[in-house]
Amino acid sequence: MTEKQRSPIDELFFDLYGFYPTKAGKAFEILSAAAVKLITGKQVKYDQYVKGTFSDTTYQLDGEIISDEEKEMLEAKDYTILDRKVGRGDVQKLSGALDIDRGILASATDFTKPAAKYAKSSSTNPNQKQIELYHIRPSVESDEKGRIKKLVFKIHVAVPNFEKGQYQFEWTEDAIQKFEKRDLLHKEITMSLSEFYDINGNIVLTLMDFTKNNQPEHKKFEDEFAIGAWNLLGYYIKIADDFFGINKINYKVPYDKGVSELIIENEGTPKILIKSFDGKTNKLLTDKQFKDLTLDDNEIK
Repeated sequence: MTEKQRSPIDELFFDLYGFYPTKAGKAFEILSAAAVKLITGKQVKYDQYVKGTFSDTTYQLDGEIISDEEKEMLEAKDYTILDRKVGRGDVQKLSGALDIDRGILASATDFTKPAAKYAKSSSTNPNQKQIELYHIRPSVESDEKGRIKKLVFKIHVAVPNFEKGQYQFEWTEDAIQKFEKRDLLHKEITMSLSEFYDINGNIVLTLMDFTKNNQPEHKKFEDEFAIGAWNLLGYYIKIADDFFGINKINYKVPYDKGVSELIIENEGTPKILIKSFDGKTNKLLTDKQFKDLTLDDNEIK
């Protein structure tokens, strides 16, 4: 291909992949297949040769989109050198093509009104194969207008610090009588609390599981403490060699606070706009997205 024959699409292809395809129109064929792969996630092959349904004639397909539900044909038209839009004739030709479920016609220069009208009728006419029109072209700066390029999330985190918390136990009457018999009322008691027991001394709940499922009630983020009570009626705490019934634990638990930042933005530079004629697809694709794909045995992966 001489330099005079190179279209803007050829130059874009070289920018992305570092070489020029030897066949005219090949660059747009591959880029269109890659763009469809990126927006659909389906299996996409380019430059395929298949036989017709009612003859042994072999036909060349610019692209073939394959999924479990259906088979689609891709036709790619780069008329940038001719500086004209894709017309109705190209759409009709695709509609009367091979035994496919539907077709996609990609244009680097947009479509004429008759072409768009014919394609639109294909979605309602049971005697026509449905044709979707995609304008696929190099993107320009104005295409980025109105699009979100970056999202920045400020994540405020508050984590209870149980070790620095203040706790007040409310005991059952039976527990208070036990403390009196042991002369422990109004005296400091040192104990380690890791489990809760039933009346028979069986472990029924660990402190770790309890606090995991019963976080302190933190009403406002700006509050320094969570203040409330845990209802523990029917549970017992082991002190020395005996078990003491408890009604509830009143708590005042401070919070460790922090702010983290999550940034979501597209990687790479916008290079291609893909826009369907029905308006359902309107996306900017970046150079990184294309470079992350591989061209393996005429398949986009």
